[in-house]
Amino acid sequence: MTHTRGPVADTAPRPPAPAVTAPDPAYERFARLLSAHLDVPVALVSLKRDDEYVGFPGAVGLTGEYARTRMLAIADSFCSQVLATGDPLVLPDVRAADSLDSPALRELDVAAYAGYPVIDTAGTTVGTLCAITHEPRAWTDHELRVLADLAEACATQVRLRQESRRARSAELAATRRHRNARTLLHVAEALSATTTVDEVLDVACGLVVERVGAVRGAVALADARGKVLRWVQHGDVPGLGDAIWSDDLFTDDHWPSVQVLRTREPLWFETHDEVTERFPRMPAEGGPGALALLPLRTRDAILGVIVVRWADRRVFDHPLQDLLTTVTGYTAVALERARLLQHRHDVAHVLQTALLTDLPAPDGVTLDGAYVPAVLGDQVGGDWYDALVLPSGDVAVTIGDVTGHDIDAAALMGQLRSLLRGYLWRDDRTPAETLAQLDAANVGTGVRATASVLLARLGSPEADGARTLTWSSAGHPPAFVVRASGAVQRLDGARDLILGVAPGAARHDHAVGLKPGDTVVLYTDGLVERRGEDLHRGLDRLAAVLAGGGPGAGGEPVAPGHDGAPRVAPVQVVRALVPGDLHDDDIAVLTLRVDPA
Repeated sequence: MTHTRGPVADTAPRPPAPAVTAPDPAYERFARLLSAHLDVPVALVSLKRDDEYVGFPGAVGLTGEYARTRMLAIADSFCSQVLATGDPLVLPDVRAADSLDSPALRELDVAAYAGYPVIDTAGTTVGTLCAITHEPRAWTDHELRVLADLAEACATQVRLRQESRRARSAELAATRRHRNARTLLHVAEALSATTTVDEVLDVACGLVVERVGAVRGAVALADARGKVLRWVQHGDVPGLGDAIWSDDLFTDDHWPSVQVLRTREPLWFETHDEVTERFPRMPAEGGPGALALLPLRTRDAILGVIVVRWADRRVFDHPLQDLLTTVTGYTAVALERARLLQHRHDVAHVLQTALLTDLPAPDGVTLDGAYVPAVLGDQVGGDWYDALVLPSGDVAVTIGDVTGHDIDAAALMGQLRSLLRGYLWRDDRTPAETLAQLDAANVGTGVRATASVLLARLGSPEADGARTLTWSSAGHPPAFVVRASGAVQRLDGARDLILGVAPGAARHDHAVGLKPGDTVVLYTDGLVERRGEDLHRGLDRLAAVLAGGGPGAGGEPVAPGHDGAPRVAPVQVVRALVPGDLHDDDIAVLTLRVDPA
């Protein structure tokens, strides 16, 4: 039991009181129990609202303004002593003691006071449970034990609520972590499917709007030196546009994006006022919402800046900062990968263009070709066509398919094509003999390409313009002949083994007569093969297109020439048979037409 002098009046100005304290049923019950058990007119549960004020969530006997607000300055009350020391305060006669004289005490007509501390889970005194009478009172030991027990019960209620809030906070944090983990998984999956810079930027900006509640997303990419920003995805974000495209942008810290690029550290602004206060150049029409700017950086380079805008104020706590930082990191990795893929595609395109040389224009023969890369992969592959006018005057045409559709396949194709050209020019052999020689060199020189090849040799014209086409197939799909009459013939000679499997295996020549106006169509398997489908169905589709009655009919793949004989357009044949965005294999088509005299 403690008897002590009350607090001294504090005349220093204090901050405004919080508006009101709402009654709480649990604390109201403690006040009623205390009033009933001790038979006192005023019983109060006081809990700290801040460093200056206490509120009364449980109260009996309050009058006037205090009954309305349930608020009291700590300095004007006896509970200040209890809050400061954590010890009970018992005053049998306030008027006889050298106690505080305040309007609150006069309003409440305090004559005797007994208050016990309410202690929370951390051992901190956060309030009091007190009894007040309007006449001096000698508090008995029994009354003080009842007050102490009720104060402990009240403290238990405080602790239970603290634990409940802590548990709820932990639950919300766990839920948020789970939601953020799912967001990151979604972001990773979406970005893993991107292959171009534009796709990465579209996905990234879309995801920050969809997944973090933003209203806009923007990306500025840095140049190769990391010194010049260019906004490539800015939507409606104010202040992002032509005004900041100069070469001295790197040193112009009047723009937040430039500072992020220079320092490689993010900037967080909870409101737009914070933005304009630090960066006055930023336009006021940006809206009142939060703004985050994060560097797109990899281990070795700074790629740019991503900007996220919200419509309203946003507190950037650690979970939100971690989420945005991780999303930005994923975006930077995807962006770097897309740039590498683009560079690889560019290299592949240059390589493929170099390997597919221009076709010759021999007398009396029209040659035409088309190459379409696979939609997936490096957009280059092992398919090729070639034609060569031999020293004898014969015309050699070839089409082949090295396994794979990537840069490695293209490199092997280039070596195989060069070997074949050398043998064709040097030796006057039949197609079967030339392929046998090529297969032996393919293995013997260490190229070891696995490839299907169809090699044909067009002889000199007879008196009536007719010619003989001799061919040999190393496991390649059969060629077609579109006759001058429009009839379509499939050249079904036996297909020998592909190259690179069994050098020395027997190879065979086949021959067919061609008349003026006839066209030979050579192609690779990507034109006719479909996954899970028999090859003959693809061959039938091609025959129908060449006859003018299959997919794409209407005169495009095969159209009458000025001489009346059909003219086959390789590009149109591909378009008629292969959807533009669905093929996963590269395609080559070569046509040889015997021109009428």
